[in-house]
Amino acid sequence: MSHTAHIRSRILIPLSLTFLVLLCGFLYSAFAIRGSGITHELEREHGETISIFKEMLASRIRLMTASAEVILNDPATRRAMRSRNRSALYAAALPYLRKLSANDVSHFYFHTPDAKSFLRVHQPDRYGDLISRDSMQRALKTGTAADALEMGPFGTLTLRLVIPWEDQSGRIGFLELGTEVNEILDDLSIINNIDYLVVLNKTLLDKKAMATGYAWVGRRIDWDKYPEKVIIAQSIPSIPPALDHLLSEETKKFSRNKAWNSAALDNRHYAFKTFPFHESSGREIGNFVLLYDITNQTRSFHHFIVYSLCFSCGISIFLFMFAWKILGRVEQTIEETQQQLSQEVVKTSEANALLESEVAERQKAEEALVHLNAHLEERIAERTVHLETATRELEQGRHELEKAYAELTSRQAIILHQDKMASIGLLAAGVAHDINNPIGFVTNNLEELRIYLTRLQAFIEEQQAIIQASAPPEELKKLHEDWNQLGIEYILDDFGALIAESLEGAGRVSDIVKNLRNFSRVDDFAFKLADINECLESSIKITQHELRHKAQVHRQFGEIPKIFCCLQQLNQAFMNLLVNAAHAIDKRGEVTLKSWSDSDGVHISIADTGCGIPDELLPKIFEPFFTTKEAGKGTGLGLSIVADIIKLHQGEINVQSRPGQGTTFTITLPVRSEVGDA
Repeated sequence: MSHTAHIRSRILIPLSLTFLVLLCGFLYSAFAIRGSGITHELEREHGETISIFKEMLASRIRLMTASAEVILNDPATRRAMRSRNRSALYAAALPYLRKLSANDVSHFYFHTPDAKSFLRVHQPDRYGDLISRDSMQRALKTGTAADALEMGPFGTLTLRLVIPWEDQSGRIGFLELGTEVNEILDDLSIINNIDYLVVLNKTLLDKKAMATGYAWVGRRIDWDKYPEKVIIAQSIPSIPPALDHLLSEETKKFSRNKAWNSAALDNRHYAFKTFPFHESSGREIGNFVLLYDITNQTRSFHHFIVYSLCFSCGISIFLFMFAWKILGRVEQTIEETQQQLSQEVVKTSEANALLESEVAERQKAEEALVHLNAHLEERIAERTVHLETATRELEQGRHELEKAYAELTSRQAIILHQDKMASIGLLAAGVAHDINNPIGFVTNNLEELRIYLTRLQAFIEEQQAIIQASAPPEELKKLHEDWNQLGIEYILDDFGALIAESLEGAGRVSDIVKNLRNFSRVDDFAFKLADINECLESSIKITQHELRHKAQVHRQFGEIPKIFCCLQQLNQAFMNLLVNAAHAIDKRGEVTLKSWSDSDGVHISIADTGCGIPDELLPKIFEPFFTTKEAGKGTGLGLSIVADIIKLHQGEINVQSRPGQGTTFTITLPVRSEVGDA
């Protein structure tokens, strides 16, 4: 029974799904055909409505043209217009206004040849304004009668006719007649048996002006009902809720709705579609909503769908039961056949088992031969791998020995250089101490001597004043000659300058001694907070004997933060770079020291205008014992030591050089927040 149910489900389920798909396709097609038919009917109704509407407008134009000819040929109106007598023209035109009003002509104008309003017969208190409507402009341009459906400033739709008025002397003006379109729209609904709405865009209208205009023609509009639209004409007493909701939405969504929509009102069903509504000039001013009664059509369509579904379901149930019975018989036959086949399969499987046992024995023999061959190849492969591994280990050991030898050589050179610098530092410290003591009392004695000189000058000035007051003239003359002959005044003036120069020399000696003492602290490797600008200034003073006769030193120190560093080691690095810069300059040049900081750290650059370094030698300048100087003039350790010191401070050093133009070393040091970071 399981096989039977399986076969029935495999056939009947896809068959049922196929039927459902066909049924859904049928329903979709039916609704699509109905929707297309309604769309076509709405388009046809709209075309017929527009044609009838245009014919009604043309009929009204012919009526207004006939009335205008009578007015234009009236001698009284012609004479009053030619003489520009507004009161006479109004008296002559007033009888015509009554007749025209009886024929639904509500606008009666006289205009001057330059398109200015001369007299509104229906509103005589307004005149003198320039008429810029499309109908007026076409009549002014072509010189012939022009008619147009236009929306006036009060929001009313008016059919206007403008006719040029001429006599033997030329053009004397224009005659304009107009009628409201709302009466024509009311007749259109009766003639064509349709329902419609005419809505205008509020962006083109003014609320107060529109209320005034429609009150003047005896109609009332509801301006605040919709946010962006206002209804000016409708053929049904109330608006269906669906259409009312659509009118409440945005203007763009309402205007671009190309498909038809359905709406229910009372017991009636409508299909409505929105069409653009234009003036004669082509400007879109609103929408014409056509409503098509589909009540009977909808009822017939629903009956058709119900009958079709009932008939289809009945046929489907009958076919399903018939297929269920037939498939049951087929499944029973298949089950009997399967039993017979299973017996044959058992016999065949026994024969296959005998064949498989023989094949297995042959495979075992072949596997034994393959194993022997594979074992021999594995032993050869193992020996090969062992030899390759030993070769790689020897090669790796050789490389490690070479690297260790190079590092040992570099460390020995650095230690040798540091020992030399330590000895020089001890010697400099001793010399600085021996010089500092005598220079101290020399400075003190000079200060005392300057004080004494000041007192002596004051005493001499007082003595001269007393002598001038009490000594005889002969002795005064003798004293004055001796004063000039001995140059006492020059001696007193020069005495102060000599003492000042001596004090300045003693100060310079003290600065040199101070820098020697700072530089001599070669064993001070502690990291502390230091100012790099002061470190650079100290290095410049130490190497002044090298730079004084070779280069002019330019300092461009920026405002940089203090960093934690080993000050004595950085002094040594800067001194090595300054000495190399002096050696690179042949006769006379410049050395520029800059400092600045950014997010990456503190930057120092030392640039010279010396001979430069060739491009092929740049990668080697930081190698120990590499030098381009003559034998006996350099050890090749200066830049190697600089690189090691910068590396110890976790910084970077870069070099840029052009042969014949100079070299620039740029050092970047990190800004540390505390000593523990070093």
